[in-house]
Amino acid sequence: MNKPLRVLSILILTAMATASAVAQAPAPQGPATPWTQFEKELGLATTYSVDMSIQAMGMNMESKIIRDGDKTRTEMIMPFLNIKTIMLEIPKDGQMVSYSLFPDKKKYMIDDDTDGAPAGTPQIEELGSEAVDGVTCTKRRITMTDNGVPSSVTMWFSPAQKDMPVKMVASADVPMEPGQSAMPMQSTILFKNYDFSTPDPALFALPSDYTPINNMMEIMMDDSAGGLGALMQQMQNMQIDE
Repeated sequence: MNKPLRVLSILILTAMATASAVAQAPAPQGPATPWTQFEKELGLATTYSVDMSIQAMGMNMESKIIRDGDKTRTEMIMPFLNIKTIMLEIPKDGQMVSYSLFPDKKKYMIDDDTDGAPAGTPQIEELGSEAVDGVTCTKRRITMTDNGVPSSVTMWFSPAQKDMPVKMVASADVPMEPGQSAMPMQSTILFKNYDFSTPDPALFALPSDYTPINNMMEIMMDDSAGGLGALMQQMQNMQIDE
């Protein structure tokens, strides 16, 4: 993979992984993710919606998380590709199924993560307190491993928001191609506009008029949905050296 596409892949991976990592629901009959183990240990709310601002690699990305127990909806605009994407994690037949929806094209695909490595147990370190936006928050560092990637996350929990996180700084070494060193990655996530009311159940339903696709390339190759031509022009404008 050439360097522009490799950097692009990391950007997209960072945006999507960060957006969903803090809202993962455990499979009804499967192992919990590091986040849900941590969530359970601290007794965090599992029914809410929140806006997230993700800052990574010099870019700002907006996302919205909507949760209702074991159901999760993540809304975002995929960076560079400018494709509106909705990720659903919903229980079906006793298992958790993940979907990526593309509303502008009325298409969806099923995300297969069966090859992921087992999640590790998060280790929590208390770091005292620190003010965020004028509110004294509890500060904790969490180290964990998900899909084989170790990470360190520092989080600030606000008593004004039911002790939910209002800021998060995550660091991880993202795997590259075989034989290459991992790339250090850091992202900052700000959580705004918490709403703890029960969301509309329709938000977690797979639309009946959407058609399935096999992979993301079917969307990326569609010029009306962003398109690789315009994308590669943007990457060339960044003048990334080979």
